[in-house]
Amino acid sequence: MGSRLRLGLVGCGGFGKELAAYFMEVAGIAALCDVNQAGMEATAQALGLDVPQFTDYRAMIAAGGLDAVVITAANHVHAEITIAAARAGLHVFCEKAMARTVPECWAMVRACQENHAKLMVGHKRRLRPPWARVIQLTGDAFLGTPLSITASIYADNRPTGFFGTWWANPALSGGFFHAHGVHVIDWFRAMCGDAIKVSAMYGPQHDSRYLYPDVIHATYQFKSGALASICGGQSFPLHVFKESEVPWGECRHGGFKLMPYRDHIDLHWQRLDEKEAHRERFDDPGIDHAFRLETGDFVRWIQEERAPCLTWVEGLRCVEMMEAAYRSAAMGGQPVYFPLYPELEPEGQRIA
Repeated sequence: MGSRLRLGLVGCGGFGKELAAYFMEVAGIAALCDVNQAGMEATAQALGLDVPQFTDYRAMIAAGGLDAVVITAANHVHAEITIAAARAGLHVFCEKAMARTVPECWAMVRACQENHAKLMVGHKRRLRPPWARVIQLTGDAFLGTPLSITASIYADNRPTGFFGTWWANPALSGGFFHAHGVHVIDWFRAMCGDAIKVSAMYGPQHDSRYLYPDVIHATYQFKSGALASICGGQSFPLHVFKESEVPWGECRHGGFKLMPYRDHIDLHWQRLDEKEAHRERFDDPGIDHAFRLETGDFVRWIQEERAPCLTWVEGLRCVEMMEAAYRSAAMGGQPVYFPLYPELEPEGQRIA
């Protein structure tokens, strides 16, 4: 392997172009792949890349000259691309959601383990300073351990253009939380640890253009005893996406609320033994920081064997939490326990 990592980007849409720009700060993009030739060429031009282009990831992998692949393609192809790359000896950075289902996630993990390939899943929300600050506040010197969290994720997703795309089809995306909520559910786990069960309910269908139920409420209980609830819909006209993910929480020594706005984020928190609340304003939502942290860590993990901020574990457990909620909701709210697929856990032991 040369001194500069050679990456193949699979998925050259808007997000692929954005993520590639961060990877180019620490590595080289040596190949592009997308089924949309015109979109791929536009990404190459925008990034100033003169590299081989492929419309089939298998051809890109077979061409050689890569050390790793970066996957920002649709959710339903994450598993097959990861497995093919791992079998070719390539490391993998896969954007969240890791896959549609837990069995797909485990297939990805097994392929990477068997071929000594590193696998990171990009869950940047927990790394952004406003959200990371709330995690920091759960230290005993501040608010203490979380007891209960509620997150409202009602948003108007009409401007996203989901309708008629793979995002709106659960067979391709995974479902509601895969499209809207995956960030918060991973953050729940960063705050509270592993979950032991979930109960969820679907509400009435609001917009039939979504092929999955588009109103859902879910409540998780964690090994610590903490509860975390997430509720939302995708046709709420008062919030755009950036304003929609609003968590409030009660902790052992106090409480917090995180209030996102279009141009900044406010964090309010107060201990029970304080008379006034703290207010921390984040004019920078921290997206650059989070992207640079995860992309830099992925490269250093490969080149220097440094422990990264994220691995596949976060990705798999988040998919497990989402899939379990869908299963509970399909059963009318009956609790579903973790692990969701105990037969897939290594030697019957849950990996935290």
